[in-house]
Amino acid sequence: MHLRALMILATTLALGACVTTSREPAPPVLTLDAQGIQPTVSQLRIDFGRAQPGVIDTVTRLLGDGPEAVTLNADCGAGPVTSATWEDGLTLNFQDNAFVGWVNADPDLAVAGGFRAGQPRIEMPQTSFQITTLGTEFSRSNISGILTEGDAAIRLLWAGTTCFFR
Repeated sequence: MHLRALMILATTLALGACVTTSREPAPPVLTLDAQGIQPTVSQLRIDFGRAQPGVIDTVTRLLGDGPEAVTLNADCGAGPVTSATWEDGLTLNFQDNAFVGWVNADPDLAVAGGFRAGQPRIEMPQTSFQITTLGTEFSRSNISGILTEGDAAIRLLWAGTTCFFR
């Protein structure tokens, strides 16, 4: 009987070694906040006011890919805005060659204050909401956002200068 128990234990341990565990997702490479961008891999910040070429180059290195488009919107209410837009939903805004704001719809990028694009409304930090021509908006600590149609989740987040028409 002792040998049988030993064989069962050995078989159980061998099978247990075959079980794979899920890996933790990689931390985001940067966090967007009310003053600009905080790279995860460095204490050096990319604050609003930094020069456009350096900001685009640094964010390109961090994300591993460059913007899919850099466009000028001369009709923005804040004045002409140049926007660098990445495929997954990040847009960086520039005026007079200076970084002035960001807009984000990429759920893989962290946003300060406990926000993330795609986050269900019920998981959001406590905040107040306002109905505008854009939809249901919120703002907390100079980070703003808008909910999806039906108000179920965060559709878009932003800080700094944007080019939304209300």
